[in-house]
Amino acid sequence: MALRAWSALLAGAVCLPGVAAAQFSPVGVPRGLLRLDLDGALENVDRRYFDGQLQEFAGDLGSPALGRDRIPALGPADARLARIIGDPGARLDLGNLTATAQGSRTVGMIGFAVGLTSHLSIFARLPLVRASVRTTLALDTTSSGAGANPADLLLGSAEGAAQTSQFFQEFDAALQSLQARLQSGAFSGTALALAQSTLAAGTSLRADLFGLLLDPATLSSFVPTATSPLGAALAARIQGLQATLAGTLGVPGFTTGPALPASRASQDDLNTYLTSANGTIAGRLDDTPLSQRGDAEVGGVWTLIDRWNDDARGARLRVAISGVARLGTGFPERADRFLDLGTGTGHSAFGGSVTADIGFGRFGVRAAGGYLRQLAANDVLRVTGADQPYAPFSQVRTLRVDPGDVLSFGAHPFVRLLPPLAVHLGVDYWRRGDEQVAYLSADDSIPDIPASLLALDSKIGVTTVSAGLTYARPGATKPGTTGVPLDAQWTFEQVIAGSGGRVRKTQSVRAGVRLYFRIFK
Repeated sequence: MALRAWSALLAGAVCLPGVAAAQFSPVGVPRGLLRLDLDGALENVDRRYFDGQLQEFAGDLGSPALGRDRIPALGPADARLARIIGDPGARLDLGNLTATAQGSRTVGMIGFAVGLTSHLSIFARLPLVRASVRTTLALDTTSSGAGANPADLLLGSAEGAAQTSQFFQEFDAALQSLQARLQSGAFSGTALALAQSTLAAGTSLRADLFGLLLDPATLSSFVPTATSPLGAALAARIQGLQATLAGTLGVPGFTTGPALPASRASQDDLNTYLTSANGTIAGRLDDTPLSQRGDAEVGGVWTLIDRWNDDARGARLRVAISGVARLGTGFPERADRFLDLGTGTGHSAFGGSVTADIGFGRFGVRAAGGYLRQLAANDVLRVTGADQPYAPFSQVRTLRVDPGDVLSFGAHPFVRLLPPLAVHLGVDYWRRGDEQVAYLSADDSIPDIPASLLALDSKIGVTTVSAGLTYARPGATKPGTTGVPLDAQWTFEQVIAGSGGRVRKTQSVRAGVRLYFRIFK
């Protein structure tokens, strides 16, 4: 609907009479005029570049063998399993997780500019943005050997928790009985050595099992299924201890086993684990849009040279220097989302650019280059590497983020089709430097998790191509002409290359109209 409205508006503008050679809208504004800018954009992304390679936009969310590679909370569980069964390579595998995502942003921009003198003009712009990301996860458990922990109250049941609690009660009673027999001198010789080693090994095993299965602070929401190789090895270790206690050492009564899952983890189990407000991760997969203001801008333009005439047969030149201050009024990506676009950076910035329009006959080009210094600000982020997106919500912290500065270049040649209408192509390149990220204070820091994880692969380069139409009608802004002055443009843009870190392969359609009104002579 929005695209049709902008297209209709542009079509109406093209039908207006005009006498000027078509051109890009001038960067500045003639003295005494107020320019009203109405712009819109539709942006979509479902792919990205990482280290120059094209991937799914949600590439960090999937895994061929989902486990601690994406869910850092499963790392301690793997370490406990390795000690329990004596295999350093023990690892929970929830299955093959594929992830896709579709991001979209609708941008409406309103702005104005005023020509104070024949060379100097000032401007201000405010975008209004609606952003959302629809993320889909699909878990294939064909090769999985892990299921939902029956004793986990989030994914399990009261019966599972009761069985595991009964197991540890018997375990504790057996260890206490063995210790009492040792203290009473019931063993000697090789039996004494066996009793002592069994008590030490049993105590260590009990600690690892309790941390894995039942301890509210450390239990794993996913554990080996009863029929998996890991589950069988775990049960064998417990049964071996029980046989030693009941046989040679004469400590009966320890016969039950802990509750292990009978089936593999399901898609619902995974979604609940990742998104439940009562869970460890407390993330969001829904596509609830964020509708807020973007980053507002104010600035000024000094037109150095303006030899752009309306005679399509002559040479034309216009050069302008712009200065801009970005106010950082937008909303950055939200910490509770695994993927988010935000409505802006939320960081203030200032910079400048030089724009040159060169034309001869029906042909011309706009060339521009600029530099933007982005300023540090406080951001609320989940402190984790991009390759471990499912980090606990407890790792959300306030950080001091200093984004990398941006250097940009672009060239947009055009050719006049009709006196008021031109078609243009373009290529733009911009590069952002490395970010600097630090905890805001010592109280915000997380032991053994450096804030610099968030700055990894932050240096990127982006190449964009574009094509579109421009319309220019000077109207009463030029001596001897009449009518409503108006500029209009319609552009399709596509990111075609990215280098360094993660670069969104964004497609966008942009349209805009600029109306001029005289406010003083």
